[in-house]
Amino acid sequence: MKFLVLFVSLPLFIGFACADELQLAQYADIAELMMKKYQINVDNADFTIFYRFSTVGQGEGSDEDTVATVKSIELDKERKSLIISIDNLNQTDILSIQFPKKLVSAEGAKLMLLVDGKEKGYESNVQDIKRTMIFVLPANSEKIEIVGTRVIPEFPSGLLMLPVIISGMIIIQRLGKF
Repeated sequence: MKFLVLFVSLPLFIGFACADELQLAQYADIAELMMKKYQINVDNADFTIFYRFSTVGQGEGSDEDTVATVKSIELDKERKSLIISIDNLNQTDILSIQFPKKLVSAEGAKLMLLVDGKEKGYESNVQDIKRTMIFVLPANSEKIEIVGTRVIPEFPSGLLMLPVIISGMIIIQRLGKF
């Protein structure tokens, strides 16, 4: 009987003693479970972008809110923007999009949203490493551009100083020998 009590209580004691060492599982954002995924590859790094179209006035209860689809998502490094091409947007819809904030970011300023070249308003939320944007798309929209001040990968400006510093050190060292 003592063996049985020890056999049952020992794992419980060990579990409580090691509770500080346990790590909680990371679950996906609930919104990601309701959204579609689009993978892009930038300089051999994969990024997942989540999106969902919702027909204005339909609410979240419908199976498939709209027939609109995302044709492509690309990163334009020169314009520092994320470009989303869409198809079959036959009515006014709401687009929710979630992407890693290091893909396109804006330090000290808001991102700019262009829909078919016209600036539009949006709602945005930033959590940890991802940004979520929600905005209304007029019927027949085809191109969305999210413009920031930086995109990944961007060459860090600190690395530009490295050759200058090394050259300066070499010059100082050589001048010291003369």
